[in-house]
Amino acid sequence: MKLRRLAAAALAVVLGTSLGTSALAEGAKASDARLIRVTQAVKSTLSIPDDYAQFSGEPTETPLGTRWELSWSGEDKNLSVTATEAGKVLSMDLWEETHGGQSDFGPSFPAMGRAQARTYAEAFLDRVLTDGEAAVFEEGGDESLSSSARSFWGSIRLNGLPAPLNFRLRVRLSDGAVTSFWRDDPSEYAGALPAPAAKLDASAAAALLKTTLSLRLEYVRAGEGEPAVLRYLPESGHDFYVDAASGALVDLTALREKLAQTGGAGGADKANAAESAADSGLTEAELEGAAQLKGTLDQAALDQAVRAWKELGLSAYQLSETRYFVDRETDEVTARLTYGKKTALGICRRMVSVDARTGALESMSGYDPYDESAVFKLTPSASQARGEAFFKALWPDQFAKTALYQPEAQQSGEPVNIFTFAQKANGYFFPDNALQVEVSALDGSIVGFSRTFDDSVTFAPADGLISESAALDIWAGSYPVELAYVAVPVELDLSAEEFAPLLEAGYRYFNALKPGYALGEQDLWYTGVDARTGALIAADTWEAVSVRYDDLDGHWARSALLQLADYRVGWLGGKARPGQPLTQLDYVALLASAGGYLFDPETGDVDDLYRYAFRQGILSREERADEALLTRMDAVRLLLNSLGYGSVARLHGIYRCDFKDAAAIPAADLGYAALAQGLGVVTGDSAGNFAPDRPAVRAEGATMLWNYLRR
Repeated sequence: MKLRRLAAAALAVVLGTSLGTSALAEGAKASDARLIRVTQAVKSTLSIPDDYAQFSGEPTETPLGTRWELSWSGEDKNLSVTATEAGKVLSMDLWEETHGGQSDFGPSFPAMGRAQARTYAEAFLDRVLTDGEAAVFEEGGDESLSSSARSFWGSIRLNGLPAPLNFRLRVRLSDGAVTSFWRDDPSEYAGALPAPAAKLDASAAAALLKTTLSLRLEYVRAGEGEPAVLRYLPESGHDFYVDAASGALVDLTALREKLAQTGGAGGADKANAAESAADSGLTEAELEGAAQLKGTLDQAALDQAVRAWKELGLSAYQLSETRYFVDRETDEVTARLTYGKKTALGICRRMVSVDARTGALESMSGYDPYDESAVFKLTPSASQARGEAFFKALWPDQFAKTALYQPEAQQSGEPVNIFTFAQKANGYFFPDNALQVEVSALDGSIVGFSRTFDDSVTFAPADGLISESAALDIWAGSYPVELAYVAVPVELDLSAEEFAPLLEAGYRYFNALKPGYALGEQDLWYTGVDARTGALIAADTWEAVSVRYDDLDGHWARSALLQLADYRVGWLGGKARPGQPLTQLDYVALLASAGGYLFDPETGDVDDLYRYAFRQGILSREERADEALLTRMDAVRLLLNSLGYGSVARLHGIYRCDFKDAAAIPAADLGYAALAQGLGVVTGDSAGNFAPDRPAVRAEGATMLWNYLRR
């Protein structure tokens, strides 16, 4: 149900008096009373000023209650808020033209750091969270130069327990105002929030949850050129939780399926995938002139080689296209032949890839239009036999090393049966080496096949392994288990009045928050357990490169270098080496980091770093001298060039500076020295000298940049 949008003219009277009770009563109709109450509550929570020219409010009635969309607007600012009927703020967005961001020339440190911005975020959350709610911030996000805002996110605890509720907000760094906020809320779940009582403790719940886990023992690659090793890997399965009130183990996946089936959720639309055209095919002229295609077969010969495989069932298909693809690293050439067959229901497609020089089959894919009246002639077992016979003829040596690797049994009545055969060594599967085949249940033809097989892989011995039970103990122990509120689909009580709106909307199950125990987040993303050592194996994860130093204790530039490092400006490798002479390469790397280009001296490409410097105008190609030692004047010149002041600094006859040794500064560099003094980049030594020809050290170069950024 939608209520009418209040007219701005009427609200000018109502809201112009700070929404006082008497003024509201005089200026509003009875139908607006709900909006007035909500607006009063939101204004009080967010301390919204009275200087907005227009206001409107509109509710949406849902089976779970009312959501109000409130909107304030003025000449140079807008505010929108989503709130509950009780005036609880669920989201907020604020835009003000006078706070569009920093306008200073060049990068600078933000107006406030993460720690200070977080105090504003915490203060805002203290206002919008209600009794029993507490925010838990998640760490993350790098400091960024010239940022105008900082984002924070995390979760919301209920009655001291973790819950599936999240929040995010954004703090404006110029004044600490929160400009964006969003949160999950218990009102999005059915029923009242139960008290956090539990019939059993976490250890007992963990024992029950452990029974839902299972592992399989397989070979996996350990590293490039190393033998494959055995690991216990987790089987995929249902999610469970232990109900705190009853102590029962509950299958969450089964309940979610009921929610999807009876809760009004729509199924995914089915769409036929269209064949995508490859953009790397060669034209006829290129085929004639490209040396890489020497010795390849023509279309007729390739077609003949493909049709020789009667198992593919291509007798009624027409060849419509042949494309050639060259592997630039190996000079191998693959041809893809596309076949089609018209039927009353549409076009059947088959795409066959072959070695373009020999015609040997490499892979195949295809699709057919859906036919609901089709009669399936082959059982899964008969289809499997067809697939095995095909691989025995096509890749006999590799197929002999495999066995059926089928996580789930094939179901009768499927138009295509898919079978995977994985290599087995010492009695255990190595799924990285596998052959897969798709067999039509209509006529037994091969619809698709593929091969991923590296015959050079060796396998570690299969002795000295820990038991599956021991591995399961280790795996289960990697999950924390604690009492929390869990989102659980519950069957709605037909006689309960509180569920009437949901039932009328067609729901029979709906998510509710219930106290219970579930497997929590592992401290790392583990992929399995080493079958020999019992060690948990963590997946490779990407981590942002950070700048850190361990050689700054007691140094005069320590504070400046560490603040730069907080914003990922500096040198990688763990050492600042503040007293070492400053080379051109050193300073180019430092200045590039201020632009987001972090150069790793161990693995980085120096030429690429300098290409970046040339593009940014830090120096010209003619000025490159990687190991040249910089003077203080050299450093100032590179710094101001990187900030875009170079063309201005090179103007002659318009500058003066107050350094005691200004007369010793060459006329060509006087503009750089004057700008450096005016911008606070260089303040001079104790005698007031710039000392342009004095060799610079790394700490001086970094401090010059720091002085500019903190202006």
